[in-house]
Formats: sequence, C-alpha cells, structure tokens
Amino acid sequence: MTVVKAAEHRTIDLLVASGVHMDTWTLPEELYETKSGAPISHDDIIDFHSQLHNDNVLVEALQDLKD
Repeated sequence: MTVVKAAEHRTIDLLVASGVHMDTWTLPEELYETKSGAPISHDDIIDFHSQLHNDNVLVEALQDLKD
C-alpha cells in the first residue's frame, strides 16, 4: 500500500529507520514546457485511435522517419 503525506524530516527519519521504504521523485520537465496550439479534443483522440489501428498510416509514418 502506498501512502503520500507531508511530513517533517524528523518523522521521515523515524519511519525510514523503522523499515519503511521511502521513494522520492520530481515532476517531469514536460510540465514546465510552453504549451502552444489548441487543446486536444475528443475527436483528436478518436482520430489517433483509428490511425493506431491502420497499418498503412504506421508504415507511412515509419517511412517518413527513415527518410
């Protein structure tokens, strides 16, 4: 079970000393990038889903990457 709570350093030290596993992480850098363009719409997601199941679209995209 994972629990996330704010805690003082003293409390964290006590928990780690008693065997609790502590894991730290940072937010991904992509969250700080400047966003441009229109937000993704429901139709965009449906179109993307359709393209994922179309082998021709995949082959063309891979060919473009190769060139």
